[in-house]
Amino acid sequence: MKTLVNINDRKKAKILKISGGHRIRQHLQCLGIHIGDIVTIKKSSFLGGPVLLEINGCDVALGKGIASKIEVEELE
Repeated sequence: MKTLVNINDRKKAKILKISGGHRIRQHLQCLGIHIGDIVTIKKSSFLGGPVLLEINGCDVALGKGIASKIEVEELE
């Protein structure tokens, strides 16, 4: 299964599963990231930097650790 870290720039993906504990899921919900949402990867750094994504018209930056816990299905 792919995670947000594995999706190329300017691609869309649907969030299928969020792994991790209650605090991670709660933190992502506060940022507006939910299962079933469609996100667009704006920039993903291969050297360990954050993943910049657009969700519901807002830009959100996630660290690689949290982004690797979000399983997605690549669209298009």
